[in-house]
Amino acid sequence: MSFTGARLGPARRFSIALLLSSSIGCGAEPAAPAPAVRLAPELRGAAKAIEEKRYEAGRALAQAFLAAHPQDGQAQYFIGLSYYWTGNYGAARPWLERALERAPDLWFAHDFLGYSLFLLGELGAARREYEAYLAAAPGDPKGHYGLGLIDLDETNLDAAAERFRRAIELFEELARKDPAQAATRQPELAECHARLGEVHFARGEYEAARAELLRATEIAPGNISAFYTLSLVHRRLGEEELADQAAGRYESARQALIARQRAGNE
Repeated sequence: MSFTGARLGPARRFSIALLLSSSIGCGAEPAAPAPAVRLAPELRGAAKAIEEKRYEAGRALAQAFLAAHPQDGQAQYFIGLSYYWTGNYGAARPWLERALERAPDLWFAHDFLGYSLFLLGELGAARREYEAYLAAAPGDPKGHYGLGLIDLDETNLDAAAERFRRAIELFEELARKDPAQAATRQPELAECHARLGEVHFARGEYEAARAELLRATEIAPGNISAFYTLSLVHRRLGEEELADQAAGRYESARQALIARQRAGNE
């Protein structure tokens, strides 16, 4: 039992700009040993285009480099991202798989591949990717969050709750070590609270669910799925006016997202 389908796309993003530095880490004190990753100068244009949401242009630049360097994992990574961020997870999958095969130091790609597999319904494969991510970066919340999503989808509610709570704890640790990075990742923290709220909802623990979902909407007022589930929780608690308000916030946020997506495609 899972309510994650209410989301209109992933809320997590690992900045491509990290590839432009000499090394990749997870904060002031890296959570896992991060091997140096240097971006080929010829791929800087592809990275910039994808960060600017010019996905077709970024893909074309990466493909041109790949034609001359057919074993290059970074080029395949960017091609995979160009599909991932347009929601074409089936197309993203093989490119991300090949990127990790040929450039294992791009360990953060396990998150993108894991989420793609999750949305494609391949939960066992998705779990392996998030376990690989967690092994590479045990102090980063993403690994626990991804495994929690899978546990929630498989109705392993106790395991899911433990994963989301651990992710929240890691965000709290990150806030102490690196407040600047933690501030930029508040939407991810909100997702953890929202998913923990879904666990409570599935258990019939409506007051606990309400508390987590309200926390999620406080942290990230644009969190669409949190408002959707919150409206259901309010109705179960007999709070019809609050349920209508949450449903209205959900619909307005959904329409705003659709408008942004259309504007980006024009």
